[in-house]
Amino acid sequence: MRTIYSQEQIVRTKNIAKIIGDSSNVLILYELINFGEKSFNELKRMTDINAVTLSKKLTLLKMEGLVDYRECGIENRYFVTKKSEDFRPLIRDIERLIINK
Repeated sequence: MRTIYSQEQIVRTKNIAKIIGDSSNVLILYELINFGEKSFNELKRMTDINAVTLSKKLTLLKMEGLVDYRECGIENRYFVTKKSEDFRPLIRDIERLIINK
């Protein structure tokens, strides 16, 4: 029996694929889920993503509701939102693949 997906399910699938299909997005989520709140510069150092790309990726993740930030002096501190908890199992699976290489 073939499953017929609603337009909403198709859009949600495309949005999820856009996030997990991009290594920079996955690295950012990995760092924030596993190690907690980080500044822009900490994320830049930990992920080795250049500043322009990191800024764009954080903006995308904020728009998707997966990442938020708080102002702390002159820097922003980024953290995952409740919505990003859905990605925790995926991040764990990726981590297992890396470690058990």
